[in-house]
Amino acid sequence: MDKKDKNNPTAQLSDEAIIELYWNREERAISATDDKYGRYLFTIAYNIVRDELDCEECLNDTYLGTWNSIPPTRPNIFQVFLSKIMRNIALDKYRNKSASKRIPSEMIVSIDELDEYMVYDMSAEDEFLIREISRLLSDYLRALPDKEEFIFVCRYYYADYISDIAKMLDMNPKTVSKALAKLRDDLKAKLEKEGYKI
Repeated sequence: MDKKDKNNPTAQLSDEAIIELYWNREERAISATDDKYGRYLFTIAYNIVRDELDCEECLNDTYLGTWNSIPPTRPNIFQVFLSKIMRNIALDKYRNKSASKRIPSEMIVSIDELDEYMVYDMSAEDEFLIREISRLLSDYLRALPDKEEFIFVCRYYYADYISDIAKMLDMNPKTVSKALAKLRDDLKAKLEKEGYKI
């Protein structure tokens, strides 16, 4: 074990080991989570709130939310579990501070990529339609291979940069962009097959 590991023994823990720390109510679970996923979670927050101090607050709230959730929840994929908590906290923070009504640029970019495939001009009577499209989208995502699902969710749920997704998956950013284009086209075809004209 090198000097860095002696000073920071939690840095190399597996997800399962970190979850076990939470399960046993050991406070070092939080430092282990921060060591492994702190920068990733900070990036999710920054893509939404665009303020470093707010990101730090979101990060602390995410660790508290994780501490309060495990147990009783035992996550299957710890990174995704953390990401969901962070995204919800960051979106709440953004909503609470959105006096300017300005949506962060990367979120605009990621949502705009799907814009031509989605229908927004819906009345109150169309709630069923919204639920049906949501169901179709969920079915579409569940049917994808793990890597494609991860790419889609990172981009369109967490508003991650394409370069960050590529880095996480050890892929070329151009390959990720091509994968996203194919996923959008496949989603469009699925919606059209179900009778939703795009």
